[in-house]
Amino acid sequence: MNLHKSYRVLGIKGNEDNNLIKRAFIKVAQKYHPDKNLNDSKSVEKFIDARIAYENILNHRNK
Repeated sequence: MNLHKSYRVLGIKGNEDNNLIKRAFIKVAQKYHPDKNLNDSKSVEKFIDARIAYENILNHRNK
């Protein structure tokens, strides 16, 4: 996943600090968490995408 897509997945622009990025991730993760969306495979995919996007952004910033 490229960096621009990662920002879109979390609904941020990319100039936010790490704390705001973490809050954006938590918001998306809570919305699409599998325990809250039983039998909804699209939600599971979005949850996984959010986790990957968050890790991607953090890895990019920590270089």
